[in-house]
Amino acid sequence: MIAYLNHLSFWHWLALATLLLVFEVFGAAGYLLWISLIAVAVGLLSMLLPDLAWFWQLLLFVTLATLSSLLWRHLQRRANRNRH
Repeated sequence: MIAYLNHLSFWHWLALATLLLVFEVFGAAGYLLWISLIAVAVGLLSMLLPDLAWFWQLLLFVTLATLSSLLWRHLQRRANRNRH
């Protein structure tokens, strides 16, 4: 598994982003849209910095995905409160 992770590339992140967008189409209420954009951003970063270790790529992805999910949840709750 570690050997596979050592070879993470831009294409892996792009494939993940595409998969997340497909799942978003089936009704994830916007959460996966932002996470897929983060996957693209991490992929671009890994393309610009090819020596970036897989650990840092995954840590960045997980951190930003968590933050975007929390922000999206907060914005959705605020929008729902304003509707009522």
